[in-house]
Amino acid sequence: MLRFDDGYYQDVIKKHHYDPMEFNPIDFNLNQITPRVLQYKWLCHYKGNDFANALHDGKNCIVTTGIGLSGIPHLGTLSQILRAIFLQKNGLEVQIVLGDLDSYNARNQPLDVVLERAERYRVFIKKLGFNDSIGVLRSQYDYEEILKTAYLISKVLRDQDFKDAEEDLSDLYQKKGIYPGIEFPVKQAILLMTADFIHLGKVGGYSNILITLGLEEHLYVQIANKVIERMEYPFEISSMYSRIIKGFNGYPKMSKSIPESSITVDMSYQKMYDMIMYQEGDYNSPMDSVVYQMMCAVSNYSPDELDSLFEMCNSKGEAWINAKKEYVSHLFEICSQWNSK
Repeated sequence: MLRFDDGYYQDVIKKHHYDPMEFNPIDFNLNQITPRVLQYKWLCHYKGNDFANALHDGKNCIVTTGIGLSGIPHLGTLSQILRAIFLQKNGLEVQIVLGDLDSYNARNQPLDVVLERAERYRVFIKKLGFNDSIGVLRSQYDYEEILKTAYLISKVLRDQDFKDAEEDLSDLYQKKGIYPGIEFPVKQAILLMTADFIHLGKVGGYSNILITLGLEEHLYVQIANKVIERMEYPFEISSMYSRIIKGFNGYPKMSKSIPESSITVDMSYQKMYDMIMYQEGDYNSPMDSVVYQMMCAVSNYSPDELDSLFEMCNSKGEAWINAKKEYVSHLFEICSQWNSK
């Protein structure tokens, strides 16, 4: 089974010429966010320096991310939401797109289900701290003008471009009956996602767009850059990629479509406690520990606190057991916003 370990990350980084955030020092800030903080929240970047320079020069810049709606948020989804909120709170303009039509097409889910879920996600994201009066929090379904952009950019795309953008987990999803492969509905979902990115420059007037995603989704940024190059658009797309949170029960990542792989935001305290305390499994290093990965991605811990937790995780002693107990309470408090009134 595919493993999202350091070998996978290094292969992707080398193949696609990304700058490795964890393996070399970062030489840029994002507003007041220091390189050290960025290193804990993201793994690598593509043209991140260009975006940082444009931001420093006062150009019209925006950060965007997309949230899949195929099920209840799990910790991988929550980590992307919290990163977007973190960037907004540090002075960056941020857009979050709720992928209702993406789930309708690529996951073959009923339209009424994904539209209702989109509204639930919107409320949840605002409870977590996203300010939609200074940022953009929108669905795909309610933003019809994006369909025009999707149609216009489709002129320069070919079937092979969509095949090249197939996720690394595609084989696993097909075996589980979740995902049909690169068929027409999935191509439509990828096209609309690409338009979500391109629209910001083509219609929104942004000169620099920073896309934040998990590293397994890096090929979506490549297809957007193909559109920019072929249509000779005068704006630039950069990207920052986060480490994928390892799944429980041997799965390579947490997935909303594979319930046994994930902790979800609606999970009871006791179930969450049992998974974190007793289902961590074996690991060779803290960065291979599902619980330590969760602490880095879904928490309010400072870099110094994460350094200390790294050593505890590495020792696998009593201090690590106590740290995990404390994290259960910390995590449950964050997740409880899903069901709060």
